[in-house]
Amino acid sequence: MLYFADFKSITNKEKEHFNLHEKKSLMDLVRQLTDKYPKLGQILLDPNHQEIKKTISIAINHSIIDRHEIDTYKLENEDKVAFLLPVSGG
Repeated sequence: MLYFADFKSITNKEKEHFNLHEKKSLMDLVRQLTDKYPKLGQILLDPNHQEIKKTISIAINHSIIDRHEIDTYKLENEDKVAFLLPVSGG
């Protein structure tokens, strides 16, 4: 797991390893993260905590995945996952 921006501020880390004993879905990882860092839930999840906010992009192994894959994507132990916030500025 790679952390950027607010994620880095909340976790006080640039990266963290989660050991997956079996293939886990992306949402399983999100639940693990939000259990460990409850403030991440406010950034990552919609108000009902049922899905990842549409403003968040997800990169796995440096490739952005399609939103339709979020519920079905199975993670491997060595996958590098990053949640990317919308870019703003001027």
